[in-house]
Amino acid sequence: MNKRHPSRIVFSIGGIFAAFVLLVIAFVISSLFVLNVSGNAANDLKLAAEKRAALNMIESEISDVAQRQSEVSWWDTTIVALSEGFDRVFFADAMLGWFPIEYGIDRSMLVSPDSKMLLHAKGELFTMRGEGEAFFAQVQDLVTHAQDKYMERRIEEAGAYRIEGDPVRDDPVLYAHDIRKIDGEIGIVIAQAIIPDGVMVLLDETPHVLVTFRPFTAQRIAEYGREIELKEFRVSLQPPASEMHLVTINSGYANKNVFISWNSVPPSNGIWARSLPALGAMLFVITLVMLGVTIAYARQVYRTRKAEARNRYLAEHDGLTQLPNRNRFDKALQTKIGEDHLGTCAVLCIDLDRFKPVNDTYGHHAGDEVLRTVARRIEEVIGDRGIVARLGGDEFIALLDDAADKDGIMMLCDSVIERISDKICFEDLELYVGASVGVAWWPDDAQTADMVIRSADQALYRAKELGRGRSMRADLMNKDAADDLVKIS
Repeated sequence: MNKRHPSRIVFSIGGIFAAFVLLVIAFVISSLFVLNVSGNAANDLKLAAEKRAALNMIESEISDVAQRQSEVSWWDTTIVALSEGFDRVFFADAMLGWFPIEYGIDRSMLVSPDSKMLLHAKGELFTMRGEGEAFFAQVQDLVTHAQDKYMERRIEEAGAYRIEGDPVRDDPVLYAHDIRKIDGEIGIVIAQAIIPDGVMVLLDETPHVLVTFRPFTAQRIAEYGREIELKEFRVSLQPPASEMHLVTINSGYANKNVFISWNSVPPSNGIWARSLPALGAMLFVITLVMLGVTIAYARQVYRTRKAEARNRYLAEHDGLTQLPNRNRFDKALQTKIGEDHLGTCAVLCIDLDRFKPVNDTYGHHAGDEVLRTVARRIEEVIGDRGIVARLGGDEFIALLDDAADKDGIMMLCDSVIERISDKICFEDLELYVGASVGVAWWPDDAQTADMVIRSADQALYRAKELGRGRSMRADLMNKDAADDLVKIS
């Protein structure tokens, strides 16, 4: 009988042990490699999603300021106010009322065709000429650029001039914009020529220009960060000194860099924190190690995907009320018009009355509760007849299907106003707001999605002019406007 050589036994045991050690080392190295790759991938995915959210937020803000301004600068009524001896009361309503109170536009300026300042508003007051001229000096290049844009885009018809299409949404846009520092505050500046939106036309001359400035206040920046779930969200003309996530965008006309920065916890931290303890135990049980790594990786990927889904949801929904936002509403309206060539739909523009006093008196928590309650009540009244969206601030919009019964739609509008006007309980308070509604029908009042929204919006402002707390049909408003034009002529 042959005996096993002791050295061979030791060598075999050592070989098996070495193989086991090598296997464990290989497993540990491969596990660490997988963790590192997965952590970096998760970090990259989250950072890319955060960059998209930050860029979308700023682009949305620029578009929003331009859209708000165009409600005055793209309006026949404004042309009439300029042509009839400069109606100061009209511009006081717009520049001291709508802009600062409803749209958060802190400063605005009316500029004459010869580039002279006519009015300068800061907050809810017109300022002295010296302060207005200081503001004008900081935006004069945008005024000139806006006038040039108008002259390039205008169309002549029988010796008069007009602008075809939407000055805000059509490419190229009519307005000039920039992100710049005005008197120490960074914000969005919009300058646009004042043009008619209907039957009015302009003469062969340089147009008046309306300039608006909405600053990135600390409150507004904090709201941005909350909406897209980013900590320490900042907008600056200088790169941040600390180590922060950063994306650089072009300011606009001045072609300068604007730095958007924020802080966030990288997903890889969670991966390492959860996986390393498990990895120590997995040195003894390789199967459990692999299972743990797989679970940790799957969980992190799930969280990353969930964060992306959340960002996609936020891109089409309002974070406060959970209603669809303007983007989602525009898509629904375009789809409705594209699919239903034979049907009729109605657009309801809804604006709250007396919301700002509630918000200022009882605070933003009370204001937020009012907005959530109003959103829920509008949805309850509309039901399955259409969709309701929040445009921002205290503005809502609804799209109704099968809207041929106009009297029925107006009764529904009255129900919306009545339901909104019911008391709202917040803590130990009873809060009250009202509402005004403007209604336009497609295709009766407009042929395109943008124009039917604008018709409804104009009807809304007409309802407010008549005393608020009421609804107004676009077709009746247009008839009144036509009668007024006949009287003028």
